[in-house]
Amino acid sequence: MFKKVLISLLSVVCILAIAYQVLAGKYKYDVTQNYQYALSSSVHTAVRVQIQQQKFSFNSPEKWDTGFIKLDVKSNLAGYFAEPFVEVINENSRSVLTLERGVSGERYINLAPIQKEGIINVQLIGHHVTIKDQQAKVILFNTPELAKPVKLIVISPHPDDAEIAAFNLYAQHDSVIVTITAGEAGAHTYDEIYPEKKQHYQAKGKIRVWNSITTPLLAGVSPEKSINLGYFDGTLMQMFQHKVVAVNSQYSGIQDVNYFRKQNISTLTPETSGKATWTALVSDLEKIIIKFQPKFIITPYPAIDAHPDHKLSTIAVIEAIKLAQLMDGKLLLYTNHLTYNDYYPYGQQGGLVPPPPDFNQSLYFDSIYSFHSETPKEKIFALDSMNDLRLDTRWLTVSGAFKVFANTLFSQLLLKDKTYFRKAVRENEIFFSINFSSLYKQDVMNKLKGNMK
Repeated sequence: MFKKVLISLLSVVCILAIAYQVLAGKYKYDVTQNYQYALSSSVHTAVRVQIQQQKFSFNSPEKWDTGFIKLDVKSNLAGYFAEPFVEVINENSRSVLTLERGVSGERYINLAPIQKEGIINVQLIGHHVTIKDQQAKVILFNTPELAKPVKLIVISPHPDDAEIAAFNLYAQHDSVIVTITAGEAGAHTYDEIYPEKKQHYQAKGKIRVWNSITTPLLAGVSPEKSINLGYFDGTLMQMFQHKVVAVNSQYSGIQDVNYFRKQNISTLTPETSGKATWTALVSDLEKIIIKFQPKFIITPYPAIDAHPDHKLSTIAVIEAIKLAQLMDGKLLLYTNHLTYNDYYPYGQQGGLVPPPPDFNQSLYFDSIYSFHSETPKEKIFALDSMNDLRLDTRWLTVSGAFKVFANTLFSQLLLKDKTYFRKAVRENEIFFSINFSSLYKQDVMNKLKGNMK
């Protein structure tokens, strides 16, 4: 009898161990490492606090729009199998921040912005995670320029990147959306409609260009301020490596960027010879920047975004800024494809987005900006208007619908929901802020690029 019980217990332990490896393995980094950011290079205010019974208070020394508390946390047993999360409660709001399964170490927990000075009381409630009594540090940032409408440009490497990263923010400002590529490559195809391969990639590019020009209307941005440059999906690295050599679309057979660019109606659209070269791309961006004179440019952080087109879009933007000799302004850097994994930010729709992980102070920033939207779920409409974020048109057929159902069920069973309807529809949108003037420093550029070849 005892032997059978022992065998049963060992079997349960083995199953739990295997389950944890499946669930925790998706992070692709050691979840017991401390998050460490290069705060010494940034402009911020730090306040020491004492946490007692998951509560703390601090005297806000000035107005701030972005705040974090640096905590030492540790997952309990349940937190190895269910996602640990922290409720952040103050006088006016309740937010949820989800951590990694099995987390142990220092993490930065977002504080909702409170528009008042004086004593602020905060309660933290850990679920599947322990927050012990400890001394901690509150770190506060402020970007007062964004408290009122300003001119900003959002760089979208592909149709939908602008909406995923910054829809709620750009809806509040005088914004221009610049999409670099037509987005004609990728998994979604229309081969069930067009029998010839090039045709369905051409159709995909045309519909996604149309998406990129029209979707910003949902945020009050007219097609006059929505531009798709029509470069070819997945080719920016090739363009970067051979600056003056024109590339062609990998799948559609198109050679002239005007095939896609002609859908624009904006007077900001640069004229082009049609050749897809790096020098042409940088020149296009320089012309738009000079015409619009933005105070902020929202663009991917090359060192932490895994997609080559995202990395190179920002490198092209920085080259354009330098050609235009701009010094007064800021980049707001985002990632839609975190290098570690494609599940960040963790947790359910509507939760908080923390800063992307950094374990060795490798990321440079002058500040951090977190925009909290009053109506964050309106972003669902913008994402749903993007054809590539919906289910493939194949689901409209009987056999296709079965495949979609099977794939969806499989992904949910493995808890590997990578859809942007989960990841991007959040209480806040978060950015690393870098001054234009910092871009002229080589050490800053090295950190921005990371290990990019």
